[in-house]
Parts: sequence; C-alpha cells; structure tokens
Amino acid sequence: MRRAASALALGAILLSAAAPSHAEPGPEARVTAQQSFDRAEQAFQAERFAEALAAYREAVAADPSARFVLTARARAADLAAHAEGDFAPLARLSIVRRDPTKLRDRAVIEALARDVAAFPPGRVRGEAELVIADAWWRLGEPRRAVGPLEAVVADEAGDRLTRSLALGELARLQRELGDLDAALAAVERFPDLAPAARNEVRKLVRRGRLRTTAIALLAALGVVGLTSVVRATPRVGGLGEIPRALLPPLAVAFSLYLGGAAAVLVRLRGDGDPRPFVWLGLGVLAVFAVARAWRFGWGVGGPSARAARGVICAAGVLAAAFLAVERTDASYLESLGL
Repeated sequence: MRRAASALALGAILLSAAAPSHAEPGPEARVTAQQSFDRAEQAFQAERFAEALAAYREAVAADPSARFVLTARARAADLAAHAEGDFAPLARLSIVRRDPTKLRDRAVIEALARDVAAFPPGRVRGEAELVIADAWWRLGEPRRAVGPLEAVVADEAGDRLTRSLALGELARLQRELGDLDAALAAVERFPDLAPAARNEVRKLVRRGRLRTTAIALLAALGVVGLTSVVRATPRVGGLGEIPRALLPPLAVAFSLYLGGAAAVLVRLRGDGDPRPFVWLGLGVLAVFAVARAWRFGWGVGGPSARAARGVICAAGVLAAAFLAVERTDASYLESLGL
C-alpha cells in the first residue's frame, strides 16, 4: 500500500509539472492584444499618455506571449514612471522636446522654465530642467544653464540617473566657464552621485594648484637669475662673457640630447607628442643657467647654502618638467594620477 501510494503521489507530481502554467491564448485573444498594442502606439504618438499606458497594459494581459510584449511592458513601465500630475507635465515637456525648432527658441525655453517651476516632484521635472539647460548651452548662453542643472542635482525626489547626469554636465560646464572651484564644490556636495566626474574635477584642481606653484617657483628663480647676472657680470669679465660662463658647451649638449633625442624617439615610435621633451630640455638648460649665475653672483657658500641652492634648482627642474607636459600634452600626466 505504501508503495502504491508513493507511486500515485509521484505520478501526480509529474503530471502537474508537465501541465502548462497557463492556457495558450486563442486567436481572439491575440487579435485583441494586437489591437490594444496598435491603439497604444497611436495614443503614444498623439501624446495621449494615459490612454497609451492603459492600452499597453491591456495588450500584455491579453497575450503575454506576443512578439511585442517586451516593447509594451517597457513603454508601460516608462510611462508609469512619468505619470506625475496625470501626465500633464510630460505632455508639456513633449511639446518642446519633439520639435527641434522650439529647442532653438529663447521665448519657448523661457516659457518652459516658468512652467517647470510648478511641476510636481518626479522624473519629468528633472528631465525638463535638463532640456532647458541643454537648450541654453546650445543657444550660446551657458551661464543660464547652471541654474537648471543645479536644480536637477539638488532635487532628491528626482531620478538618481538623471541627477547623476546633471551633476556631470554641471561639472563640465563649470570647467568650460573657467570656474573649477564651483565645479569642485558641486561634486563634493554630492560625492556619491557622480564619482567619475568628482575624480576628474579633483584631478584638474590638483593640476591647477601644481601649475600655480610651478609658475611661482620659476618666476622666483627668474628673479634670482637676473639679480645674479647683474652681480656676476664684473666677476666673469663683463657682459660679453655671461653666455659662456652660464652655458658651457657640455650643458648645452646635454640639454639638446635630453630634449631633441627624446623627441625624435617619441616620433619614431608612434604618434606621441614630442613637444614636452623639447620644452623640458630648454627648461633644464634655463634652470642650469640660473644655478650657474647664482653661484657666480653670490658665491659658492657653505654646505647648507649649496644644499639649499641644489634643492631649489631641482624643484625648478621638476616645475619646468610639469609645465612642459601640462601645457603641451597633459595626457602624459594621466599615468601619474595628475
């Protein structure tokens, strides 16, 4: 009896597993689904979004195996996510977004901006602000795009992906406007919203600070070099002897080799930019000349003075190298995290 009961139970399980989970839709259901989908498409094109949403859902319910089900489900989900205000904000945005001529009309964009202020929280409000910002950017008034982008980023009721996109665009816009501090403040306010944009802005800020420091150091070395030349002139036998004293042939040859040979190798090995190496060679030669003038003008000095002069001139070489790369082809700095 137990074996018979077990066999019957096993047979029941196999039969239930083999049975279809739902009946196949008949011809009438398929026709109804197709009609509902066609009606949804027409309503969507006519911007009757509530009607389109209902029809898409009807099509899926009538025939879940239809070829258009994935499209219907995706469009129904997208419409449902933009349904705030009974689709009125979406309809208002669509009027502008679907007509390229309206996107180039300042009066239309200003009117849309006024209407967006009354939109309820939701995805449409953020997307409309993005449309407004992009329009101002294309119309040649990028500063007017800052406000809409900031509004999208600060809107915690908005879609996270839209906010992330807006923050990246805001950082890029601030950079193009030359306001790195504003770009840094924006990405630091929302550090987890657009990590890539945050890292890029931080890198550019570091470059800017290094650039300022390098220029200041080289300017200071230039002043030291000029004053040293004045003091060294009588000691080396007159102004005509200054070039020979400051630029011995070996130093010139080394600088030419450093800049010229490296530039030639870069050109021969591929499509790299040889200019950083040319400027590096000239920069090293200039710092060397300053160091020589410093020694001739102010004397050799004691061990501490020589060490200080060496450290300062070495820093000058690094500053010249950084500027040579940063001002010609900054891509070389990527490998250094700058």
